[in-house]
This record gives sequence, C-alpha cells and structure tokens, in this order.
Amino acid sequence: MLCQNETGVLSGSEIFFNTVGPVTQRLFYYVGCCGHYYCERGYKINRRHMDSLLLMLIEKGEMRLDYQNQKYTALPGDIILLDGTFPQYYDTGDYVEFYWMHLGGVNSFELCEHLSRARGGILFRTANNEQAATLIRDLVSQFANHQTISDAEHSRLLHSILCYLMPGSRSDAAETPDSPVRQATRFIEAHLGEKLSLERVAEAVHLSPSHLICLFRAELHHSPHEYIVLLRMDRAKYLLKTTSLPIKAIAVEVGYGNESSFTGAFTERIGISPRRFRELPLG
Repeated sequence: MLCQNETGVLSGSEIFFNTVGPVTQRLFYYVGCCGHYYCERGYKINRRHMDSLLLMLIEKGEMRLDYQNQKYTALPGDIILLDGTFPQYYDTGDYVEFYWMHLGGVNSFELCEHLSRARGGILFRTANNEQAATLIRDLVSQFANHQTISDAEHSRLLHSILCYLMPGSRSDAAETPDSPVRQATRFIEAHLGEKLSLERVAEAVHLSPSHLICLFRAELHHSPHEYIVLLRMDRAKYLLKTTSLPIKAIAVEVGYGNESSFTGAFTERIGISPRRFRELPLG
C-alpha cells in the first residue's frame, strides 16, 4: 500500500500491515507492520511507546537517532534494532531510504536486550549485515508482492535475521568466504544495467543454471530472475524519486532495452506507471 500521509515521506513509499492471532503471538516471531520508505528533510519520529521492537535497514542516506540518552548516526548498510517500549527519536537531515518493521513474539524483547548489551548499543555494523539485510528486503518484498507465507516461515526468517546480528554467529568473521549466492548477487548488482541471463549469472559463479536456481530459492526464497526484477524495481524507484533523468534513460540504467518494456514491467510490479510514480505528491 502506498504511503502518502506522513511528513517527509516521499510518494512511492510503502507500508504493510499484518494481523496475527494469539497462537502466532505466543509461539512465533512475527511482523506486525513493515515498510520501505524514501524520506526527505522533515521526516522525524518522536515516539514515547509502542508494544514491539523496531528493526531498520538503512539503504541510502543517513538516519539520526536518540535512544536511552545515546545518539547514533546510521549510514548505508547499518541495521538498527531497538525496544519500542522505551522512548525513541529519529530523523533524517537530508534524504534516507530504509526498510523497517515492527516485530514481536516469543522471547523477542529478551533477545533484543541481549543483542544490545553484546553489541554495546542499538546500531549494528557487522560482517553479517549483508546476510541480515538480504532477509529484511526479502521479508518486506513478500508483503509487497502479496506472497502467501506461513507464520512459521516468517518466524524462521526473523529469527535468522536476529541471529545474524549475534556476536560469534557463523559469518561474523572477515575470513568467512562469500556463499555462491552472495557472489551472484554482487555480480547482478554490478551489472544491473546489462542483459542478465540466468546462464550469464551462473557462469560468473561457476555453477550450472539449475544449481544456481536451487541455491537462490534456498537462501533468498526467489529465483535469480525474480531477484533481478526486484533489484531493478528498487533502483528505478530511487532514480525516479531522486533524479530528473528521463524515463527512457532510467529504463536503460536498470537494464531494460526500451521505455515501453520498462514501463510495462514497472506498472505490472508496482501497480502504477513510472511517470505516475514520479508525479505523485509528497506525503
């Protein structure tokens, strides 16, 4: 759902709500609501209390936070996890793009407290951030694309995110090699504006196409093609909201051969045309 009623939130930002039953609240981790925001100067939250944790992933720009008498500046790639039952303030000085979710369930508050103590605060910059970030994007995209995912699967993904932030988790070491999927996602990001066939991506990481598909689905819950489309849509949204590039140029920038094919793909995925997305009034 498009979000247009918060000061400083740019049009094209999205928010999603999830109604969970008492059994899910008691047995699983769960997302109460989540979103993908593009914000300009003027965006700020000054909240006294909420009955959930807040998890944020900064994609671009920076976020300034004041929480329990400590000040933080979160930069691209940083992850924030805080207990919403305490007062919190955050804003952006200029521009920020970020994913966020309110989450709860089982021992989530106790785990948040443990992580904050172990890491010395609410800001996480670890060797595991990219793995956690991939799962955060994936979770929000499931809501955005109306995917039917079980409560147990949502809980598993949330627990994996929180475990990636834990000191001593399996990837929290500089010498840990990239997984083939991570190598493939880096290749895709570096060549997003080019023709990206399954065969080309698989060849770049020395795997067969069928093996790459299996690994992608196991780790990211998307096929390589679906991942490429999601990345292209996110990049297109960013360029539409932050530049004056013609739509034809943006189409080429994100890997579409012409404006028509880009417009059709964008409209089918996002629900409105690129031109309309750009022209929507600020929130």
